[in-house]
Amino acid sequence: MIEKGRVSNIQAAMLGITSLTIIGHLIILTLIFDQSRQDSWISVIVGTLLGLIGVIALSKLCKSFPGETIIEILCRRFSWPGKLLSILYLLYFFIMTILGTRLFAESYRTILTDTPKSVFITVILLLTAYIVYLGLETLGRINQIMLVVLVIFAVAVVILTLNVDKDYTNLLPILGNGVKPVAMGSISVMGWFGELVIMGMIFPYVQRPKVLIRTGFAASIITMIFFLGPITGPIALFGPELATHMTFPTFAEVRYIKVGEVLNRFDTIAILFWTVGLMIRISLFYYGLALGTAQALKLKSYRPLVIP
Repeated sequence: MIEKGRVSNIQAAMLGITSLTIIGHLIILTLIFDQSRQDSWISVIVGTLLGLIGVIALSKLCKSFPGETIIEILCRRFSWPGKLLSILYLLYFFIMTILGTRLFAESYRTILTDTPKSVFITVILLLTAYIVYLGLETLGRINQIMLVVLVIFAVAVVILTLNVDKDYTNLLPILGNGVKPVAMGSISVMGWFGELVIMGMIFPYVQRPKVLIRTGFAASIITMIFFLGPITGPIALFGPELATHMTFPTFAEVRYIKVGEVLNRFDTIAILFWTVGLMIRISLFYYGLALGTAQALKLKSYRPLVIP
């Protein structure tokens, strides 16, 4: 076994939550707004329930082949079709790593407009490469600490946005545009939860493999709960049409928060979310790519592959 480290089931679930939540805020949010408008919150709930099918299936697969990642299972158990599919998964991990890196650069470019993107890309790749090199336990522990901090800040933001002039009648009428927009949004959310396939590289190293299904289920439901606020907030504040055309709706919402005459720059909290969330997400897919490639090539360690 290449990876010697172990993570708790809670740490594994938290990795999935962080990865899904950050990409949800930066990409999926605007996509669902465009498809479902004021019914976006319904799409999130329905899409999560559909996405649970894949999450439970992945958990059962890893539980049936203990100690083996999804790449190992495909390469060892399913002959040449499995090897072909494993290559496609590794390509997917590679694309997700690239996408996360680009999102990091684009996010910071909205704030530091005069700084070249290459600076942000270099910084985040060096940081995530170091995390991946240190191994799964390091990644799990970093995320465990940072996610708790982010949740505390998120709760504070939710409380502060209650004072913002929101009109929740913007969420009406329910199903005002019919069922089709909700169905389209639900499919997008289901595909979003499909990203949890990366957990197939983590589940073999959890401390309690017998409760993998519970771990995957918990990660999915908690992610959905975390996402309902960012879905309803921008619509209530800006309306469905304006929210749809915003690049980062939650960032715009947070900028409306003011406490008295002095505290009015809470957008730094959103920047903290971007930084930590994307760092963990990139590291997770980066780790899956390096480990999976080493397993496919039957190497004794994945670490020589981190820098290349």
